[in-house]
Amino acid sequence: MKLKINDDYVIRNSQFQYILSKQNGVDKNGTEIFKDVGYYPSIDKALQAFVDYQIKTSEINSFEELASELNAIRELLVDIASKLEITIPSMEVSK
Repeated sequence: MKLKINDDYVIRNSQFQYILSKQNGVDKNGTEIFKDVGYYPSIDKALQAFVDYQIKTSEINSFEELASELNAIRELLVDIASKLEITIPSMEVSK
């Protein structure tokens, strides 16, 4: 399994875990190279780690920017959830 979250991140799995990976360039044959960010026991934990990693690596300098980033992540997760036919709890941040 290889689930594309966005242009930079994917979730892969092995027999025992889910792996959050970030695209780290392209090799000489044009194949994407991924660097593992973390290993998780469930897909929901991998998605939670993605949210945390997105926030930690973003250039956020104000609460308004944080709210905007959280809302963008929520929209992405809602899109993913609709494909999986599940509901994402509300995490919308008002300004």
